Amino acid sequence: MMSKFRLITFLFLILATVGKSQTKNASKAIVSETFMFPFQNEHVHGSSIVALPNGDLLSAWFQGSGERTADDVRVMGARLKKGSKAWTAPFLMADTKGIPDCNPVLFLNRKGKLFLFWIAVQANEWENSILRFRTSTNYSGNEAPVWEWQDNILLKPDDRFAKEVAAKFKDLPENNAGWAAYAPSYDNMIKEASKNLLKRSLGWMTRIHPVTLENGRILLPLYSDGLNFSMVAISDDDGTTWRPSLPIVGRGPIQPALALKKNGNIVAYMRDSGDAPARVHTSISTDNGESWSATQKNEIPNEASVEICVLKDGKWAFLGNDINDGRYQLSLYLSDDEGANWKWKELIEYESDKKGSFSYPCLIQTPDGLLNISYSYSLGDEKKTIKHVVIDPEKIAKKTWAEKLGFQAGKKVLLLHIDDAGMCPEANEATEKYIENGQIGSAAVMMPCPNAKEFLDWAKKHPDADLGVHLTLTSEWKTYRWGPLTKASKVPGLVDPDGKFYHEVPEVVMHASAKEVETEIRAQIDKFMATGRRPTHIDTHMGTLYGSPEYVKVFLKVAEEYRIPANVIDLSNPLVAGYFRKAGYPITDEVISHVGEYRLPKLDNFTSVPEGKSYDEKRANFFKLVKSLNAGLTEIIFHPATGTENLKSITGSWQQRAWEAELFADPVVHQFFKDEGIIITNWIEIMKRFEKK
Repeated sequence: MMSKFRLITFLFLILATVGKSQTKNASKAIVSETFMFPFQNEHVHGSSIVALPNGDLLSAWFQGSGERTADDVRVMGARLKKGSKAWTAPFLMADTKGIPDCNPVLFLNRKGKLFLFWIAVQANEWENSILRFRTSTNYSGNEAPVWEWQDNILLKPDDRFAKEVAAKFKDLPENNAGWAAYAPSYDNMIKEASKNLLKRSLGWMTRIHPVTLENGRILLPLYSDGLNFSMVAISDDDGTTWRPSLPIVGRGPIQPALALKKNGNIVAYMRDSGDAPARVHTSISTDNGESWSATQKNEIPNEASVEICVLKDGKWAFLGNDINDGRYQLSLYLSDDEGANWKWKELIEYESDKKGSFSYPCLIQTPDGLLNISYSYSLGDEKKTIKHVVIDPEKIAKKTWAEKLGFQAGKKVLLLHIDDAGMCPEANEATEKYIENGQIGSAAVMMPCPNAKEFLDWAKKHPDADLGVHLTLTSEWKTYRWGPLTKASKVPGLVDPDGKFYHEVPEVVMHASAKEVETEIRAQIDKFMATGRRPTHIDTHMGTLYGSPEYVKVFLKVAEEYRIPANVIDLSNPLVAGYFRKAGYPITDEVISHVGEYRLPKLDNFTSVPEGKSYDEKRANFFKLVKSLNAGLTEIIFHPATGTENLKSITGSWQQRAWEAELFADPVVHQFFKDEGIIITNWIEIMKRFEKK
């Protein structure tokens, strides 16, 4: 078989002709994208955004020649006037002369008073930061608000603070990684630091906007770089005075964003600045923010930013850098069960070269129901700005194909599919056994292969089996070869010097026209139908029919003309499209358009059974794969074959294929499906459900 490296190298060359912009988000949910000001070389970061009563948007960020060590850093702002498409020229919002000003947060209290919170970084160290605020009721002009009051917020956590830290560390899972026997453990160092009145009083920093509870209480999220965890400041008088909560304790939970549950509990989502693996931290308060549970890590990867917003329809929106190696990806998640499951994901930013930085977002919902996002946008030293993106959440929370077909919402529906039936006697034996035993419900035959006839003879005795055509345009093995069903003179581009199909997909793409490809795949479908039955589906051997936009167009056209469903993946989700681009497939705008116009059922995702160094490892890797899948309809392909000396002579992957002949007969696997609530389907059921729509 063609090596994965050679396939990806070739397809990367195709992608290079598409252009870097193809790795960008193409989401239909985006209403508008605007830079607040032109690219410039000063450091701009930490934006906040607020919707004013007159329909304007007001934004703030910090800007200067650096961050905490640059004394010229000040807080800047801009307006987007109601009905305008462009932000005003930036204006000064706050500047403590000779001291860096960072992390601005804008907020309107329930009386309509505007607050600007920020930090002045005393002595150029984060842990010495002073929490500041100013307020205004005169903010409807064209430039900066007219500030009417300014003060510091000075917090003095009492001895309960240190006791809470010690108690909550006991609730955390034990972790001594990275600490020498002669050095104090991380936990002990933080517990000791929390006993120091000065250390627990200074250095509390802003990042995320406050929330207002039903009783009017305001909770201002704060974090400490010195203690490396968080807390909230509490105000019960509309922001006039403030006092500290008990700390939100964990190993590195910082920059909390707060979500209010319907039962009155408050959930804090936090950036991970602690031990591996890097995941979003969560904590719960059941007493209006006074105290918090020890943090736990959820399943969302996290490198930097987090934000959360409870929407008017009850859904929750989460925004963050959901990767572990940079800030080049920013994703928006939606949940309809208060964060228990994040069913929808939308890619907001992504740079395939990993050089971009998109972080520190602010997320609000405006009265029109749209999501307004601002975040730091950087493509290099002289390409820095703040970006404003408007999202329609209704266009994100779309149904999966599993839901469209009538399967239960939120469920993982798997189409377990046997590839390569007909290739050799060993593949036939394993496929027939699986189907006869009712363990696998879908398979496809390679019509040009030497043992296709024997498999079709068996198929005649099993008219209810879900059998399709594995459209074959390559012949990958060294000595075990096959060629087209069509005469070579009619499809010369598909035939190599030996009169067989080419070994590898790149060779096919370089030599064969779309017309030749269409001629051959029609011949393979027609030969199957000559047996007196219709294939239940068609798919593509080695992904060849996804090797170029022209091949994709032919593949989908043939499927629709025969009205036989193809294994087409819904590429309208940028995360799915990005995954296949990363794998090396030329997922261009043209391909996405072809798939979007396809009128038969689609898959939400597509993958294959992973390899393993032993059967147990292979099974464990398969379980890990399934657990990582999102809800929806996913086809998982595998290639079972009986392990014989003949199979060993054909392919070096014989051991993986032999293990795959065991995998789905394994009762442990079937118990796993049951425990995970997995639904198993096949193409026959999919088309029956589709026809009923």
